[in-house]
Amino acid sequence: MAMEITVDGRKVRIRSASTVADLLGALKLNPEETLVKVNGKLAPGGKRISPKDSVRVMRVIFGG
Repeated sequence: MAMEITVDGRKVRIRSASTVADLLGALKLNPEETLVKVNGKLAPGGKRISPKDSVRVMRVIFGG
């Protein structure tokens, strides 16, 4: 079964009971280069996401 969540203002469809790591995989993002906030708090890869959660994905920028 799938669920629809909003990530940075856009709708994303993922499997029910997905984790942050699953979401990053679905978005084809490298978890080593990405931070995810769920309901305003940094979330580890194992954090489960529900349809009511507010999710923000932030790419880490490298450089000097």
